[in-house]
Amino acid sequence: MTKISNIEENHPDRILKLKPEIGLPLDIEGSILPCDADAVAIVGSRKPSLYGIKLAEKVATAAVNRGKTVISGLARGIDTESHRAALRAGGRTIAVLGTGINVIYPEENIGLAEEIKASGAVISQFPPDTPPIGRNFPIRNETVAKMCGTLVLIQAAAKSGSLITARLALEYGKKVFVCPGEIGDPLFEGNYGFLKKYRGNRNLEILFDFDMLEKEKQNMEHIEISREKPFLEEKKELQLDGTKKIVYNIIKSNPSGIDFDTLTVLSGIGAAELPAVLLTLVLEGIVSELNGKIYKPSEAKL
Repeated sequence: MTKISNIEENHPDRILKLKPEIGLPLDIEGSILPCDADAVAIVGSRKPSLYGIKLAEKVATAAVNRGKTVISGLARGIDTESHRAALRAGGRTIAVLGTGINVIYPEENIGLAEEIKASGAVISQFPPDTPPIGRNFPIRNETVAKMCGTLVLIQAAAKSGSLITARLALEYGKKVFVCPGEIGDPLFEGNYGFLKKYRGNRNLEILFDFDMLEKEKQNMEHIEISREKPFLEEKKELQLDGTKKIVYNIIKSNPSGIDFDTLTVLSGIGAAELPAVLLTLVLEGIVSELNGKIYKPSEAKL
């Protein structure tokens, strides 16, 4: 274990040129390297569905294949699966603890933590022997948000702690991608709520494909970092293209409503891709979802 002061050159603040900086001494086991800059943070539920687990694995693998380091919090669920997938793909991964550096929580991840140290780093801002205390995990989430260049929210219920990390990442000017799930799925309720709350933020997007992870970071130095108030939404003229235009035109031609299965057939879009398109249209306010997965045009106009 190495205790590194925040004024030393080998502190992540210096190595990764973090903005904003962590600004605290850290205990580090493993190594932080310049290649860890612009890491992809992957966050989500501690009790994910099988679909959520598969999403986390695919995002982590895609990030590694694109030369990115994966960062997460070593918690059960999405965090664990993301670290494991990064290691299986032969990539680097960093675990940020909400405990002391010598207290791995949950205990079943002790072996995983050792693997991470060999292919990245385990870090903590808390004193050694600090046990898992609820109030420390949001503090850990802040460090995750500072260390990443991009964050992917995989699957979050309405009160998931991962929403804190995603919010902070937006406030820090990081790119945030939200994975879509089936509309109405309570395990994705946090995802939908986050998209609605921060709709219009230029750094927030729905993750439609893994190539989006390669987008260049925007220069956000001019944005004032604020933890007191969210970004103001930017009003923009709605423009539809590609699959969104196809689906909207079908719904528009069926003003009394059209069901999901019929939409799948008429649009020629697969059942796996269609929910993401529908979610976009619903969030834009031009399509309404009724009970029974029925969709109809809303009052909004293009």
